[in-house]
Amino acid sequence: MFIILTAITKQGEIIIPANYSQDSLKELKERSAFLCMQCQEEVILKNGTINIPHFAHKRNVECAQLFSEGESEDHLNGKLQLYAFFHQLNLNCQLEPFIQTLKQRPDILLQKNEEQVAIEFQCSQILPSTIIERNAGYKMQQIIPLWILRTPSILEFPNQEIGLMQLSSFRQQFFLVSPTYGKMIITYCPQTKYFHYISNLLHIKANLYIVKVKKLPITNQTWPFAIVKHISLEEFEKYLSMYIEHRFKHIDNLYYYNKKGVQSAFLQVCYRWQLQPKKLPPFIGIPTIFAESFHVHAVEWQTQFIDYLYSLNIPIHQASLLQCKSFLINRPIGPIQSELKLEAVKSYLFVLKKCIIQSENVVYKSKYSISKMNQLLYRQFLAKCPEN
Repeated sequence: MFIILTAITKQGEIIIPANYSQDSLKELKERSAFLCMQCQEEVILKNGTINIPHFAHKRNVECAQLFSEGESEDHLNGKLQLYAFFHQLNLNCQLEPFIQTLKQRPDILLQKNEEQVAIEFQCSQILPSTIIERNAGYKMQQIIPLWILRTPSILEFPNQEIGLMQLSSFRQQFFLVSPTYGKMIITYCPQTKYFHYISNLLHIKANLYIVKVKKLPITNQTWPFAIVKHISLEEFEKYLSMYIEHRFKHIDNLYYYNKKGVQSAFLQVCYRWQLQPKKLPPFIGIPTIFAESFHVHAVEWQTQFIDYLYSLNIPIHQASLLQCKSFLINRPIGPIQSELKLEAVKSYLFVLKKCIIQSENVVYKSKYSISKMNQLLYRQFLAKCPEN
């Protein structure tokens, strides 16, 4: 069934049935005929007691294919609530408008001055190619796409405001990037009428992150949307404590549950160094920026980088961009090489050079300042990119 949330009367009045009481809808149904705003064909007002009041085409027409089929109650309620929110702010907004040039129908289209924003409230998984295609179409028409996800189950959130959270590759496609405050995901729950912000992401490994989750009732929301600010130094220290705890757990897993045996690159390095994995110096396996480009835990690729410098007999203070580049060529980690991996290695080397007190030829035996290292990591976390 194709559900249409808006239609127009023959007198030109736009009707959103969800905004009317049952008595008003019955009266409207008796005295008015309704037309599809896209094809101008007649549509039927359906105002039963089970589904959200809506319109449906009288007969199968081509434009029906551009309406959503089988939308969930959450999706329908969510976009109606979001539309009501924007409408209450006296914003120029349209519900499910058809953009002829794109053959696309955003959930809501906002216009303020010369700026247009397409709001997409996404409740189900769709193909990455669909997201890319929609975004490209919007941008081609100078429309800013803004995706809001359906809030995940409470079981998927950390127990506290700061904690661990799995962010699937699907969810990562909806990162909203603020030039000042970095990546975040905005979600909305139609049942509680709360926004949830998943922000201040610190990558651990694969799809696992340390995050800060803040919630905001729709009654306190603003336009432009409120933005979560950076965490404080005190909060970052909590991040680091959780990161270190997980670092030790990951090292244990690499040691006790290793499936590669003697082929494990990580354990081979520890064997060459004649060092128990748990005794790796704390400056190996730290959360530098862009570390997520390796996908694996930082302790794995940083161990390889330190060992690579050791194999070249180059102390940390003498290492340069040349070694960063050659490391990625000679010890590839992961299927894809990217500029972000180079940025991650440069960032790591920068921190090492700044916090190492005594650089030894046996690189992993170098002395370092942990307080300076933590300060540098916090500064990098706040920054968009590493210092040079």
